[in-house]
Amino acid sequence: MKNLINWSDKNNFYFLTIALVGYIFLAACLDQFRQGDGLRFLQVAMVLVLGAGIWQAKGKRLWYLTGIGFLFTTTILAFFSYWFEAEGLVSLYLCIVLCYLVLTSWTALKQVLFTGGIDSNKIVGAVCIFLLIGLSWAHLYTILNFWLTDAFNGVPKEHWSTQMTDFIYFSFVTLTTLGYGEITPNTPITRFFTYSEAVLGQFYMAILVASLVGTRLSERESENH
Repeated sequence: MKNLINWSDKNNFYFLTIALVGYIFLAACLDQFRQGDGLRFLQVAMVLVLGAGIWQAKGKRLWYLTGIGFLFTTTILAFFSYWFEAEGLVSLYLCIVLCYLVLTSWTALKQVLFTGGIDSNKIVGAVCIFLLIGLSWAHLYTILNFWLTDAFNGVPKEHWSTQMTDFIYFSFVTLTTLGYGEITPNTPITRFFTYSEAVLGQFYMAILVASLVGTRLSERESENH
């Protein structure tokens, strides 16, 4: 436990991964049991995820300071968008969270691919990036559905926070190419992003994760010999 609290490049992805899984599970629970007032809990959870992402990169000064700015701005926007329900504030909130998720994915990817040997933290980091990709696309779909008329079939015309839980589900179903079909893209731009995510998911699992695991196994065999 002490080693996890003493954050370093050897363990920094663990808490972020736990925070991401917790956010996804909480979104499902809120959609199931507290649809009416679940928005504020979902926004608070996202702020906590932002905090975990900033903490995992605290050794990188530029990203750490940028992340603090994201955290502060998102907290303010989450508060005002919840109380005032202004479309402009909601749209800005979603766009800023999307930018944060993309930048966090990029910083995590650089650490996983371009620093040192392969260890368990980097394997967890690969899982973390996969979750970040899925959540990034979920926010992108929510924004597109917010901006475009009839962007998707199968998504109820409800509050955007309820739609977010549907798009988290749709994003990971698309990313893993399960393609159940309850939700489908209805415009050329949403179709483009949907099949782009499916292609990215296939390349990510087949190339990056498989390469990391294979390299780690090779390193362990070399160490044993």
